[in-house]
Amino acid sequence: MIMKLTNKAYAFLYCALLLIILQGCTTKKVIVSDLPLAGIEISEIIKNSRKTDFTFENLRNRVKVEFDNGRLTQNIILSLRAEEDEVLWMSASMIVPIAKILMSNERFVFYEKFQKNYIDEELSQVSKLMNLKSPVNLLQNILLGSPVIDLKKGNWNRIQNSNYYVLQSSKGIQTTLFINPKTFQLEQQRIFIPLLSSLVTFNYRKYKNIDGKTVPSEVLISYIKGNQITRINLEYSQFDFPENLNFPMEIPSDYKRITLDEIIK
Repeated sequence: MIMKLTNKAYAFLYCALLLIILQGCTTKKVIVSDLPLAGIEISEIIKNSRKTDFTFENLRNRVKVEFDNGRLTQNIILSLRAEEDEVLWMSASMIVPIAKILMSNERFVFYEKFQKNYIDEELSQVSKLMNLKSPVNLLQNILLGSPVIDLKKGNWNRIQNSNYYVLQSSKGIQTTLFINPKTFQLEQQRIFIPLLSSLVTFNYRKYKNIDGKTVPSEVLISYIKGNQITRINLEYSQFDFPENLNFPMEIPSDYKRITLDEIIK
């Protein structure tokens, strides 16, 4: 039973990605450098990197998505709305709307118009099994350039690298972070998924300042399983932070309900 739920937790992360950001600060103890400093403590790297965390109340954005798995190439426009750590909503279009996702920390709802299928599943077990603050926080961090594991709560080892501060988790989700030594912004994170024998890499590029908030304008995602590589490129535009947001989601009555387990198979 535990194995099945764990597979579902990872399936949730992978499917959410397929279906569909930080100015560095210094302390008195840290000297700004273009290259990593050998003597800097892990605690100082974490302290300075956490200062770049991107926070908001409400967020709205338009995303250009390029998908390529070697057999199929697609371009999609994604409308994204989020209430920090609570709700994530996405609507995908290819000239006309084709799919929607609504995710809270309790539920994951998705439907697509081609096959007329939908998913509606509880997510409470996902948080427990993956030791997450929230499922929404997980996907939000992935999309906006923050570590999937809270830097303060994780157990980290430093891997020597000539260009980045590289931190690798020793417990929980198997994550490796590549942190810019000058800005302390996250430039890459890699997540290994043992049960799927796969590796997901996120590259964060072209950070820019919007309303005092520093976010990446591009996220390059690669999912590697065996000899197969799936690439998803996200290009952000039209960031804004409205006072109020709505998250419309109504599933047509003639759609067929499926599960995440069915998709992963």
